[in-house]
Amino acid sequence: MITTQRAFEAAMLDFKEKLKGQSFYDQILQTTRIEQVYQDIEKLQDKQAKSGRLRHLSKIEPFLARLREYSSVVETFVQAKPDILALIWGPIKLLLLWADVLKQSFDALLNALEDIGNILPDFCELAEMFADNNRLQELLVLYFRDILQFYLISTKFFSMRRLRVVFEMFWPSHRDRIQVVVKHMASHRDLIRKEVRMEEIRRADELRNRELQHFVQTEENNIAQEYASHRAHISPKSYDGDLYRFSEAVCNGTGKWLFRDLSFQNWLAGKEKAKPILWLRGIPGAGKTLLASSVIKHTQSLDGTHTVFAFLTYLDSHISALSILHSLIFQLVSTSLSLKTILCQSDLQHLGNDFKVAATLFQTLIQSAGVVRVIIDGLDEIETAKRSRLIKELVRLSGECEECHILLTSRAESDIPGDLDGKTIDIQVDKNNAGSIQVFINQTMGEWFKERGFVPDVQDQLQGWAAPLAFHAKGMFLYVKVIFRIIYYINDIGDIQNQLEHLPSSLKDAYGRVLQQINASPDPQRRNLARSILGWVGCAPSPMTLKEIEQTLLVDPKYPFKLPRVQARVNVVQICGPIIDVVDGYVQFVHFTVREYIFSTKIQNSITLSEMALDLAIRCVVYMCQDHHDPDLTEDEIDANIIGGAYRLHHFSSSFWLDLVHEYLTLSGSKTIPDTLVDQLRILLETRSSDHYTETDQSESSLHPAILGLEYQEPGLVEMLKGCTEFQTSLSKSDFQLNNPEQWFHTSPLSVPKISIALHERLDDLDDEKSSTLKSLSYHYGPRCFRCGFLGCHYRRYGFETKTGRQAHEKDHQKPWNCNYPGCRYAAQGFISRKMRDDHLKHGHSNIGVTDPRLPDPGYRIRLCRGNRGRCTGARVSRRYSQHSEYPELRTHAGRDLGRIQGSGYNKSARTKYDSFQYCCLKLFHQFITVCIKPRLSS
Repeated sequence: MITTQRAFEAAMLDFKEKLKGQSFYDQILQTTRIEQVYQDIEKLQDKQAKSGRLRHLSKIEPFLARLREYSSVVETFVQAKPDILALIWGPIKLLLLWADVLKQSFDALLNALEDIGNILPDFCELAEMFADNNRLQELLVLYFRDILQFYLISTKFFSMRRLRVVFEMFWPSHRDRIQVVVKHMASHRDLIRKEVRMEEIRRADELRNRELQHFVQTEENNIAQEYASHRAHISPKSYDGDLYRFSEAVCNGTGKWLFRDLSFQNWLAGKEKAKPILWLRGIPGAGKTLLASSVIKHTQSLDGTHTVFAFLTYLDSHISALSILHSLIFQLVSTSLSLKTILCQSDLQHLGNDFKVAATLFQTLIQSAGVVRVIIDGLDEIETAKRSRLIKELVRLSGECEECHILLTSRAESDIPGDLDGKTIDIQVDKNNAGSIQVFINQTMGEWFKERGFVPDVQDQLQGWAAPLAFHAKGMFLYVKVIFRIIYYINDIGDIQNQLEHLPSSLKDAYGRVLQQINASPDPQRRNLARSILGWVGCAPSPMTLKEIEQTLLVDPKYPFKLPRVQARVNVVQICGPIIDVVDGYVQFVHFTVREYIFSTKIQNSITLSEMALDLAIRCVVYMCQDHHDPDLTEDEIDANIIGGAYRLHHFSSSFWLDLVHEYLTLSGSKTIPDTLVDQLRILLETRSSDHYTETDQSESSLHPAILGLEYQEPGLVEMLKGCTEFQTSLSKSDFQLNNPEQWFHTSPLSVPKISIALHERLDDLDDEKSSTLKSLSYHYGPRCFRCGFLGCHYRRYGFETKTGRQAHEKDHQKPWNCNYPGCRYAAQGFISRKMRDDHLKHGHSNIGVTDPRLPDPGYRIRLCRGNRGRCTGARVSRRYSQHSEYPELRTHAGRDLGRIQGSGYNKSARTKYDSFQYCCLKLFHQFITVCIKPRLSS
């Protein structure tokens, strides 16, 4: 008796530990008698009747009756504490109240309770059978654990936030977990009928726990796999690297003023219901981005909240509002299994191309997640139309989701206040950061003094000359940064004094000084080098790496046969001055305002962006016509070219040469293509035409009129440009792989992709070579030379540091959920998720005469046919199986055949098999009808 008592108490403690919280447990303990449950049911029925949604609560009467018997036996044979009885009755009340938010959820709970009620034994009979047997007490504990396991699964599901929204997404997996418990409850009948040992009873409890654990682990693994597949398919932009870089750049002691600001504190606490959006606005260079990074790091440290963010820059000027939503969505779900489940159970067929689908999903996720903080930096750096759409959606979300707190940073562009619709609290950053700028100046000067080793007297002089710097900065950290970069490595103290005593009047004036120094350089080669680098950084469709720029500088259209062998590094910062920077290997401007300034037609000796686009396009085409891109090269020749760095520029040039042609034509407004470009394109056509190209129907809508104007004089050239346009468009939307060229190579008018294939294959082999080879690869291609083999993948541009990392990423591109119908085109290529596969099966293969291919793996969808308790009628079984809407053909056959069985009788063999499958799944039951009953009917 003592051992049994301890077993009950251990089950109680286990249940309490796994429950969500103490408050739920306290609510459960308030109900200790079945009379209280009946009172609550009556109240619930009255409430439902008044609202016109009365449900069939009599379905749970068998469950309540069996629990009444069970509690009576427990009280007789075990010294039951009130807590034990409360755990029998208390959860029922909470479950019914929680499930009542939705008709479907309430019916789902009733059906589950009905199923369990139908399989629980008559505990009073058990008490008579085993009155003097310890097996009864062990069985009582076993059933107690089963009942608590059912309550645990059910409470976790029906107490979920936003059950009305997420019911359809989460119920199937929880229903299947419940069926695992139901199956084991049903199997306990064997323990009752057989003379089993006590160890076997205890083993049944362990078996149920192991099977549930395996089921949950399998489900979690499936969700993780589906999530990874969706992520690879959408390829959302990650801003984690930006957050790390910006947070590391924050100067200690700066930005504290914001956290002391009352408006910020109210936003953080969610007190501003009428104006839930905080807008940090200010002039360029005021430190808004670094403030945003500090806020992100702070909110990430708070418990019970989610933070999603985006850092938008001029490099993303063409990014769509949809792409930004994609990033926010996948950030939000990345750390939560329940949110990943919502994502995977949603209809994601058009997530990649429909803004409304993405917005609806994001709202659902926010409402299910709790407190979510959305932080978007740099709104002013993306195109106006796309910015407007994003802001309007964020404003809508802030009104629909009370726990969604939004922070935006930008310049005070004229269109932004109108889109924000008065829903913001504004903070002017450059009017509040004077103290932080002085802290930044002091710390930077300290680092400067330490690195340069100025003598103490000079340090005092420099501090005096720099005293007005904070005032001239006018709230701009960027101004201070540019000034220090100008003077940092000047050796002549008099020159430093001259710079500090004649500070630029503005940020633009500072840029002007740098550009003037470049244009006034006595070395024409250095001047042209700097202007070329700045021009290419400004016009490149995708940021160029330093490795790519180094090779581009050596591609000379005047000497097209001269191979660009890089044998020395280029210091772009030294050549171009303090307005350029190298971040993670990519060359970029220190701020988007640099780009605005140096390409402005209002500035004397500015750089013409269209001319730079033309220059870069020609160099890319010349590069692809050189010998290293000959399609007939041998493996050894390609290996030598790889090791020698010949393919530094390959990915950029092959991906963006046509974009650069279009960019030149768009920026220049030219109605014709320059002869220099036409001549080079002719060479490209002559030397790199593909013999495998199969021409398809081509659209002219995306071609510039200047290209179409060449059709009469250069029909072959125009056809090539059309084909290349179609090829690049199709690749961006495809799942084609480099190692399966037979799928796509024939769609390219050029043979250049053959080099891409060879590079992909040969780099894998060269990775296993000696260390000198690896050093050469790192020198020429940087640390991330292993690119994804899926041609439409976003990460092809950025690569991976190791072959293993790339292979792990490529697994996420796989579509493992295949259709099992022979001949279906999805039998081979599959789907990203189970939901997509199941929707396809439901709508694509719905003929009644075809057997569902999922039936060979019945899973845990058990339905008891209680042959030992009464006759199983056709009407009852048809009604029972009608719950399985995913098996319409079997539902039809079950109702028809069982109806005919009622009057026909069974032979002995049929009856034997019928009893053996009394706990059968749909598959076995259908076999029973087919094998045993139909022969009887036909005879």
